[in-house]
Amino acid sequence: MTRYFLGALTIEGFRGINNDGDPLVLKFKPDAVNSLHAPNGVGKSSIFEAIHYAIYGTVPRLKAMQDAEQGDSYIVNKFHPGQQATIDLTFVSDDGTADVTIKVTRAANGARLATSPTGHTDPQQFLVGLQEDFVLVDYGRFAKLVDISALDRGRSFASLVGLSRYSRLRQALDGAKRTQNINSDLGLSTLDAEMTTGARALSGVERRVIAAHDEVAGAGGAAIDKLADLKTAVTAALSGITLLKPFVDEGSVMDLDFDAAEKAIEKEEGGEARKTLDVLTGAVASLSVIAVVGADGSDVDRLIDLAKKRDEAVRAVGAEALHALLRDALTVVTGTDWHDPKQCPVCEAKSDAPLKPKLEGKIALYDAAAQLGAELAKEVSTAPGISKLRQIEEVPAMAIGTSDRLHVAFDLAAKKGEVATADLEKIKERLSDLEKLRTSALERAQEETATLQAQLPPSLVQVTRTLSFAKQFRDAVLEYETAEPTLKAKRDRLKLLNRWKSFITQAGQSFADAEATLANERIGEIQTSCQDLFGKFVRGGPDVKPTLIRAQNSENVDLTLADFFGLHDLSARALLSESYRNAVAASIFLAAAIKHSGVPRFMVLDDVTSSFDAGHQFALMDGMRTLLRYGAVPDGLQFIILSHDTSLEKYFDKLNGTTDWHHQKLQGMPPKGRLMVSSQEADRLKAQALQYLNAGQLDIGAPFLRQYLEYKLGQVISKLEIPVPPDYATRGDKRTLSTYIDAITEAVTLYQAANRCILAPQQIADLQNHHAPSIMGNFVSHYETGAGTPFNAYALLGVLQSIDSLADCFTYVDPANGQKRYYRKLDRR
Repeated sequence: MTRYFLGALTIEGFRGINNDGDPLVLKFKPDAVNSLHAPNGVGKSSIFEAIHYAIYGTVPRLKAMQDAEQGDSYIVNKFHPGQQATIDLTFVSDDGTADVTIKVTRAANGARLATSPTGHTDPQQFLVGLQEDFVLVDYGRFAKLVDISALDRGRSFASLVGLSRYSRLRQALDGAKRTQNINSDLGLSTLDAEMTTGARALSGVERRVIAAHDEVAGAGGAAIDKLADLKTAVTAALSGITLLKPFVDEGSVMDLDFDAAEKAIEKEEGGEARKTLDVLTGAVASLSVIAVVGADGSDVDRLIDLAKKRDEAVRAVGAEALHALLRDALTVVTGTDWHDPKQCPVCEAKSDAPLKPKLEGKIALYDAAAQLGAELAKEVSTAPGISKLRQIEEVPAMAIGTSDRLHVAFDLAAKKGEVATADLEKIKERLSDLEKLRTSALERAQEETATLQAQLPPSLVQVTRTLSFAKQFRDAVLEYETAEPTLKAKRDRLKLLNRWKSFITQAGQSFADAEATLANERIGEIQTSCQDLFGKFVRGGPDVKPTLIRAQNSENVDLTLADFFGLHDLSARALLSESYRNAVAASIFLAAAIKHSGVPRFMVLDDVTSSFDAGHQFALMDGMRTLLRYGAVPDGLQFIILSHDTSLEKYFDKLNGTTDWHHQKLQGMPPKGRLMVSSQEADRLKAQALQYLNAGQLDIGAPFLRQYLEYKLGQVISKLEIPVPPDYATRGDKRTLSTYIDAITEAVTLYQAANRCILAPQQIADLQNHHAPSIMGNFVSHYETGAGTPFNAYALLGVLQSIDSLADCFTYVDPANGQKRYYRKLDRR
């Protein structure tokens, strides 16, 4: 797979970089460590954010701002006339294929567009391929890797070693298989409760069908799964009664006109007594099947025990209003704008430890109480005892008015989730009382039935009784045929959902096991490298051997110290100082990045050494240069380091120009002025000076001339390794132009006196007699003291020529290629 280095970066109109019409151009070497130094406020962070915006489409610092602050409105430079940000990135392949340039623009209205001047077919997807966690790392990322939770560390580590997609998929599967999510998303609990209630209700209907059948056709192993046979048997029994046969004719009991049949019996004999017998027969049948049994009372006792547990949990935590207050307090304490994690936002009292764990513990108690309440509400909806209460109170033979039915108010409270223990205890007592009332009502109905049967002719009594049960059979069958398909559909859906639940649970667990195994393999791959790098970064300090340990059943990654002054397996987060914690993070990031094989082959680090002492800073830089850089090792990375540290700047300056280091320095006055890079802009400085001097704008051209002179003199000193005073080497504020020139001319004089100077006699003469005096007399002495008359443009243009001529005194023409090159030293080529 082709991987890419970052070859060049061009920015205009983005954040602090204005550069209207003259974009900031940064060029990077793939096989070198690239450093970019700038004081604070000169645009270094804008460069880091520009790369982040181009690749990810966001600026993290602005994205974290509140909506009211309108962070996105600060992406485009406020002073850019065109109100458009433009970022060009040129990527150099590591296999010799063509470079890829991606241009990202951002308009003031928020429109973002990615195009490819080099013709890449899908520039946005190319940028997406660069979205790896190790590509853009700032100090905050280093600091957080050790201090964040084990779970966040595990997920961050997964992205570092190329497992981010697996981690995201695992999180999705974990969420999908979580019982609470399945129940809420798919309605599994509700469906299960509906099916349980429906099955119980249908079972009662089945019993009514069988009981009515047996009364009409005689008992004989009737089964509901042979419903057609039951209908035939009942129809045949009715056809065998002479009075009812004309109403059955060739039809079925399901088509019988019961009203007409009842009128025929009434006409035959009996009158009102027969109607009363019919009602009493129905009452005896309904009262006989709703007896309160021991299981019903036990079921209500179970609900009462569950309610008491819920009550105890609620008493332990207090009022629900306090629950809401604790949640609000947790939101404030964990927010980015809360100043002190140990101070309570409500009472402003301070604790000895952060409040977040305490608040979470309190809230967890409330959640547990709420869970018990939800469980109780679910159990109530399907409880047989509650169902029996409804059946008894709704039976007409019990003659209980709607206002006296206890289940009406209870069902309404249960729907609102307000199941009270006292109400359940009342239901228990009510069931006991209702059973006594049911028994009495059944006995009265049976006695009245016997009395009427004695008064009416036996044949008519039996016909009336048979017709009554036939009607109950017809009604029960209709109810069964209506409810059974609905219940079957729910049963099929529940079966399907349970299959899904079983599948997603097994799939999630299988994937989690595989992901954990792969993560442990990746940890094993970088563990030794990480420990070796840490030992090199903290040379002279304790080699604590930081160790990553992946949990078996979660994504948690713990960071321990294998050897802490003889103690083993201790927490790195608890023991290490900030500098050492960041050294651990650096070793993890770099070890993981080197092992990565994705599209990006570069790493941009922004002020990652902020908390390092000087020794550890240099050890980290040296490690990247000699152990991790592409060019030093075959599978190495390209490093781009952004820093404002002045001690590191000296290190960068020392290595600049070597084959393994490329250093640049930012200069300018953002956000309104132009930002430029000193190491690559010598020609641009000269061009700017010429432009303004030729236009007679001396006040603007003279500073550019001075910058150009400083650059050329510094280049001569650096290229020929000319000795300089200590102040020049250690203090940037002591570097005056006269210091530069004096160091150069005195070194030439010294080497000439020793008869070792490599410069040609004419070069020495031109330097000592023409160029150095001309620059000193016509420009430097006036510029540093402000003495004399103002410069004129022609004099300054002459100084510009003398600057180039002075630099030429230290060059020779390489016979191999005819190119002008600087001498290596004053005594050698």
